[in-house]
Amino acid sequence: MVRSTTSWKPLTACLVIGLVLASVPGEIAETIRSRVVDVARPGQQAVLDTAQRLAAWRSWAQTPRTDDRERRELDAARLEIRRLRLANSRLTQETTDTPSEDPQHPPLVTTDLVTVRVLGQETIQAWQAGRILDRGRGLSAESLVVEPGHTTLDVGRNRGLARGQPAYAGRRVAGRISRVGRWTSTLQPLTDTRFRGLARLARPGRDQPVFSTRGMLEGTGDGFCRLTLVPATAAVAIGDVVYTDGRDQPDAWPMVYGTVVQAELSDGAPHWDIRIRPAIDLGELKQLDVLTRRFHRPQANSQGVLAQ
Repeated sequence: MVRSTTSWKPLTACLVIGLVLASVPGEIAETIRSRVVDVARPGQQAVLDTAQRLAAWRSWAQTPRTDDRERRELDAARLEIRRLRLANSRLTQETTDTPSEDPQHPPLVTTDLVTVRVLGQETIQAWQAGRILDRGRGLSAESLVVEPGHTTLDVGRNRGLARGQPAYAGRRVAGRISRVGRWTSTLQPLTDTRFRGLARLARPGRDQPVFSTRGMLEGTGDGFCRLTLVPATAAVAIGDVVYTDGRDQPDAWPMVYGTVVQAELSDGAPHWDIRIRPAIDLGELKQLDVLTRRFHRPQANSQGVLAQ
């Protein structure tokens, strides 16, 4: 018969200790329990540290490592991002510090709008009759530029006005400067029979006008204009807007001449017969803006060939 090799002594000792702890008073048992916990705490902490290290090592082992090539590409990308940030910061600083125009190198042509006021007939008559006081500037009646059928303006060559410059009321074309004196000038309205201007037809669009056919705007002398040279194959409708397409517009910004109020096409005619109502009431004008363009002559700083 085989005898069991299991030792019963540890189990017996644990039972005896348990019975003793159960029979002792509560304060003594609590003291003993605290001592046992204090003795076992270093071992528990060591077990916890070992478990955490094993978990961290397992996580690191399972994470795919980046090879040297990918690491180099990542470093290069970071350097490029840093370089671009520095370049952007430098450009921003230069834009902030540099003025919009170099005063030593101004543009060759500058465009400006000069605001002028319309002189009424009563003012002109009072000036010609000598009923307006002269404050020492030598403004005689002869210095007033007057042209029959043309509006007189209170600005002349003293503000850079010249013949042929277009005049606007907002985005609407009023006409062009006709005669210019030192202090005053006259306006040729776009309804004058001598007025001519390249124009474009446009119909209203969702966001902006839809331009179509070009033509020639001419004054009729009766408060209206007509649009000529529009081919019979073009689509024209009442209500279409006529815009500038030549010297009467600042750069590429189209201004408004008027609106189509009548459009007829005779049998066999090569062109439309189109009547235009101006966009402004010339009789109610009080103030205008005249488009001026000036050339800047570059100053020659060179001392000549012999000085080189």
